[in-house]
Amino acid sequence: MNNIFLAPDKEKNYQSYMVYALAIIWLMVTGLIVFIEFFYFPQLWSRWVLLMSITLFIAAFNLTLNHFGRTRTASWSLTVMLWLYITIPCYSAGGIFAPGILSQMSVVLTAGFLLGRRGGLIIGLLTIATDFVLAYLEVTGHLPAATVVHDPISRWFSAIIPFGTVLVLQYYAINHLRTSLITLQRQIIKRKEAETVKDQKVHDLREREKELKDYKYALDISSIVAISDVDGSFMFVNENFCKISKYSPEELLGKQHSVLWSGYHPTEYFTELGNAMHQGKFYRGEFCNKAKDGSLYWVDTTIVPFLNEEGNVYQYMSINRDITRKKEALEKLRASEERYKSIIAVSNTGAWEYDLDTQRVWYSAQYFAMLGMDRPDGVWEDTQGMSWVERLHPDDREGAVKIFDDFLMGGTTELYESFFRMRHQNGDWVWIWSRARRLHDKNGNITNVSLGTHTDISERIKAEEKIRESEQLIKKITSQVPGDTYMFEIEESGQTNIIFCNRGTDRLNHSHNPENPATDPTKIREIVHEDDKVKFDDAMRTAWLTGTIISFQYRVVINNHVSWRWMQAVSEKSKNGKVLWYGAISDITPLVDYIVSIEQIIFDIAHVIRRPIASMMGITALISDNEFSEEEIKELSEKLHLISDEMNKFILELNRVYQEKRGNTALNIDISSLIDERNSLFN
Repeated sequence: MNNIFLAPDKEKNYQSYMVYALAIIWLMVTGLIVFIEFFYFPQLWSRWVLLMSITLFIAAFNLTLNHFGRTRTASWSLTVMLWLYITIPCYSAGGIFAPGILSQMSVVLTAGFLLGRRGGLIIGLLTIATDFVLAYLEVTGHLPAATVVHDPISRWFSAIIPFGTVLVLQYYAINHLRTSLITLQRQIIKRKEAETVKDQKVHDLREREKELKDYKYALDISSIVAISDVDGSFMFVNENFCKISKYSPEELLGKQHSVLWSGYHPTEYFTELGNAMHQGKFYRGEFCNKAKDGSLYWVDTTIVPFLNEEGNVYQYMSINRDITRKKEALEKLRASEERYKSIIAVSNTGAWEYDLDTQRVWYSAQYFAMLGMDRPDGVWEDTQGMSWVERLHPDDREGAVKIFDDFLMGGTTELYESFFRMRHQNGDWVWIWSRARRLHDKNGNITNVSLGTHTDISERIKAEEKIRESEQLIKKITSQVPGDTYMFEIEESGQTNIIFCNRGTDRLNHSHNPENPATDPTKIREIVHEDDKVKFDDAMRTAWLTGTIISFQYRVVINNHVSWRWMQAVSEKSKNGKVLWYGAISDITPLVDYIVSIEQIIFDIAHVIRRPIASMMGITALISDNEFSEEEIKELSEKLHLISDEMNKFILELNRVYQEKRGNTALNIDISSLIDERNSLFN
């Protein structure tokens, strides 16, 4: 009840404030009058109590209506009750309570002020009608006589109510008019300001709306977007979302995110996501999803919660970015790193990185391991990067440092390469093959950072030493062979490419152009006799086609001297699939010369000696078939003697020539035992 006596806000609702003010004023003025009347007419105390009770009821009733927002109803109720409050006692009490002109004016003004023009007109008409009725009652004598004779003081007090009402209404009317004008002016200014602000806000809202549309368009074009409710069911998916998931919008809307789960992530992976969602916080993470066709794809996801006015989440927006290629690249990089580490671990290769500006060197653990030190990746004990120099072999130090300095200062992009020995922890010397390149920045410019490797090639050096020893041994052996030893390959055209060649002891091999035939294979064909070149090419081409053993003789011309060669070779397929030929070329000129001399002797025997023998056989046949005289026989004997003498001279000449040819040949063979055995041929 205390709240109904609180004054309403005058600025917000002026009429409610006036109902409140008039009710309070009537209550206070009536209370003052009742107090004065009770002082002068104590015998009418019951009437004063009734009057005060009615006044309190009117005030409480109308204040209650006004408090609960029924201002219009309270205005009518207050006006009517005041009118009845003044009029009704006129008929019952007469005299003192008869409404005068001022009382009637106060009621009409109250009605006009509270109810407006129509309300004031209605109350005014009722007041006129009541006056006519009152006049009629007075004329007819039906109006009761006044109970109390008014004295001047009571009349003055009776006039306080209407007069005070008029003054109050006049004050509030003028004040209200002034306040209304000021308020109206303020409202006009505020309205203009509000309209300006409104126009600006409308403009800002339009700009904001356009900006949001641009953002939404850019987001839809560049990102994979989905909106879901608090249960995780899809409410919206954009075109990019459908494209990467291979689902249509109809297949996704209303479905939960679990339709995309790939099973790649463990359950614990989603714990942080769930906590962020329950707390209404955004979450960012990477997820592997499964598309409709079963393929997997990776997205970088940012989930943003939308909160209502109560601060509760009512939907989520997920903004995704396709990182499948990035993940594949990272996986390839990881696999490459693993392969690199594995290769480094099993290949006796250590990595290092040198910064020329800071003079610091980073070494891998394998770098230390090949020198017998158990250390993790990191920097050596010094800051100058020169500890490797201290471990260099004294014979290699100067050359190795010079090569490295030339590489650093030269600004070249060529590969740095150097071979040297470094001291192992156990005191042995380790052969190192060092290689490096200068790194480039993002613009392609050479930096002062070099990345390189150290490879332990000690075993390779030992193997190469053994190979060199074997080669030297083979060269010593083949150098004593009376001919050339070769390793070569044959092309389809028949041309030979010499891979290995070692010249033997044959003097003719060292009397012509000493160029290495391996550098120019055409040199071999150039010395072949012109009549044997086709034969040489055909033999090589046949060997390339069939892979059969090569064995043929041909002539070569060296320093205008013709000599004979015998080439023999067998084929073998190498590990890389090439067919290599291994063989030797022997100088068979002495043998050919010897054979030619034998053939010449045989020819001479067959053609020259046969003629006297034929004559001798003819004479002896003639003697045996006929009977001759002594003189005739003697004559025939002389002829036989001449023929025998001619034949003896020829045999002596043949023996002389044969002995001369035997002396010229390089063959040093004792065939005397064979000659003695030839007697058996004539047995």
